Amino acid sequence: MRQLLRSVVMIFVLVPGLSILAHAGVITFDFESDTVGATTQFTNTVSGLSATFSSSPDTGGFAVEAFGIFQSLTGNFLIDSLPENLTIGFSAPLTSITMNFATSGPGTLNLSAYTGGSGGTLVGTNSASGTVPGGGFTLPEGVLSFNTGTFDTVVLSATTANFAIDNVGAVDPPAPEPGTLLLCAGALAALFFSRFRRRVS
Repeated sequence: MRQLLRSVVMIFVLVPGLSILAHAGVITFDFESDTVGATTQFTNTVSGLSATFSSSPDTGGFAVEAFGIFQSLTGNFLIDSLPENLTIGFSAPLTSITMNFATSGPGTLNLSAYTGGSGGTLVGTNSASGTVPGGGFTLPEGVLSFNTGTFDTVVLSATTANFAIDNVGAVDPPAPEPGTLLLCAGALAALFFSRFRRRVS
């Protein structure tokens, strides 16, 4: 009975640690698989992580487009046609997010991060302004990041009339070190081998 209890405890301790690997690392949402013209709200799933893109006050305020007017927002990107807020809700907690953005003129793109949804607890904020890259491009472009605390939702707004985003890179909580993973796997193997030997003998 004691051995069975020990087995159950080991499984409950080790298996959740192994499951972290399902989302470990940077996961990028680049809108390349979305149909041009698709409007918010929609959900994309990459490597098991889902991101739901919604807008307010107009529920269909952002659309997937592919104009060749940006240097860093290549292929498909997400852009609004009127002043809108964009909310991105993730299916798992994140520790960091970064994205390329462009604004319709001089100004800032603002990010607010929350846990428990956009109506939940505010984790922190950040803002960034872009610069015109030159080379025939005329709109300010930049990179906005946030990596303070753990959050599951970000809300984006701009001080300009319009903004666009692309290449949203989401980072999950850190995965176990390779040594920790090997230790977990070895412990599980030893546990089941021990149980098998006891049954045979």
